[in-house]
Amino acid sequence: MTEKETVNILWFRNGLRFHDNGSLLNATKDKKAKLLPLFIFDGETPVTKQCKYNKMAFLLECLEDLHQQLKEVGSQLYCIRGKPVDVFRKLSKKLKILKLCFDQDCEPIWLERENSVKNFCASHKIEVFENVGATLWNPMDIIKGNDGSPPLTYAQFCHVTQGIGPPDHPCESIDLKTLDIVGLDEDLMAELQFFPGVPSPEDLGFKFSGEQKIYKGGERKALKFFNRRVEFEMEAFLDGSFLPNRREPDILNPPKSLSPDLKFGCLSVKKFYWAIMDAFKQVHEGNPAPSYTIVSQLIWREFFYTMSTKNPFYGEIWRNPICINVPWKNDDVLLEKFLAAKTGYPFIDAGLRQLKSEGWIHHILRNAISMFLTRGDLFLSWEHGLNLFLSYLIDADWAVCAGNWMWVSSSAFEKALNCSFSLDPRVYGRRVDPFGAYIKRYVPELKEFPVEYIYSPWTAPVEVQEKAGCIIGKDYPHPMVDHDKVVESNRQIMLDLQDNLMKELKKQPNHIKPSDDCEIRNFFRLGINED
Repeated sequence: MTEKETVNILWFRNGLRFHDNGSLLNATKDKKAKLLPLFIFDGETPVTKQCKYNKMAFLLECLEDLHQQLKEVGSQLYCIRGKPVDVFRKLSKKLKILKLCFDQDCEPIWLERENSVKNFCASHKIEVFENVGATLWNPMDIIKGNDGSPPLTYAQFCHVTQGIGPPDHPCESIDLKTLDIVGLDEDLMAELQFFPGVPSPEDLGFKFSGEQKIYKGGERKALKFFNRRVEFEMEAFLDGSFLPNRREPDILNPPKSLSPDLKFGCLSVKKFYWAIMDAFKQVHEGNPAPSYTIVSQLIWREFFYTMSTKNPFYGEIWRNPICINVPWKNDDVLLEKFLAAKTGYPFIDAGLRQLKSEGWIHHILRNAISMFLTRGDLFLSWEHGLNLFLSYLIDADWAVCAGNWMWVSSSAFEKALNCSFSLDPRVYGRRVDPFGAYIKRYVPELKEFPVEYIYSPWTAPVEVQEKAGCIIGKDYPHPMVDHDKVVESNRQIMLDLQDNLMKELKKQPNHIKPSDDCEIRNFFRLGINED
């Protein structure tokens, strides 16, 4: 009987990179075992259960980049379809598995998968190494540092993490040429039904429907954009400012955001964090010292991850302990029009069309769409919006996306049911696009409208509509709701609910909220110089 090959498995999930890869480092420590780099298409990882074409294409580009890097050193990334435990069981019959190494998925939606894999490994005497690679800190350490529960405010979160200490620096990189990677013969690959390489979206059942590709995935591309971003940030520091992406919003040109690369782990969040901190220190020569302010978007990301870690119902309303049960409407007609981008508000419709076509929209559009769907205009459940964003946004992950929807809808992460302001879809976009170029790109039926009517085309005289070749109500819909009326009625519902809760609880609901009004304004980009 042929002796089994001894291997350590590097199970890629979200950390789709070779730099700052603690799992890779650990898997290659034992020189008695060869390395088996593996990705499993289980229909869920990473967040592919709700996934449209662009999101899947981005994931596959990330995997293809890993595959090509390994091919350059005479190996490959092994891709297989199946449930993780079933895959490891099949592999264990053909190979002697000493260790299984992977990056932590701290979101509780993965708990069942994690437990089943860990139980299998325990029963088969396979060592498990779980690396904290997707976040700056281990969320469980933050919860432990806050006496066993997540911090209730962003300020408290910052206080706790500062007490824990700064994030680890990126770990050392490994020269791929030095890796001893197992070579699986063709018969074994056929028997276990491995893909010959990285599959296409079509191989996995995804059909192309005319989507536009704006972002391209992969570690090497991510690192190129990372270098440009660090230069961009350093220029801002030299000018005496920071967070240039927020201070100079651009909804028209190709995005500068690294959020998809961070979501899929093509770029290490620790590498990004320390590069920005070091750049600030270099420019200012250590005085003042860098603070969380210059990396606040990364810290908010950590905050949302920590809030979700022990809450499996974080992505829903009724069983979610941090979410207020707002009595949202149940109106299929309104929802259908919204999802079809036929709201009659051009800025909203443009955002929805870009989302479905390109898989990305600027945060200005995300906030506008989120508030329009929920407490601003339609008063529909934020769960509909979460499902929409998780399906289309290539950078959407469960914790951050659900957290954002709860925040904007005033269900959590904001003052309890506060409706002191709402975004007006007729004017919100004018600050960053006063001439309506964004609307004309994504709602081309309005491209001939004069600028004074582009955000509210129904107010244009009939002769103007005729000249523009677009009759409102025929070629483009009337507004599905009257913003001025619904925003007042929605505000009153929220105020009544707030009063009832205050009377019932005799205090402000103890749900998660920002520390002060400044945090709310920063979140919605309402500062004078912010997007």
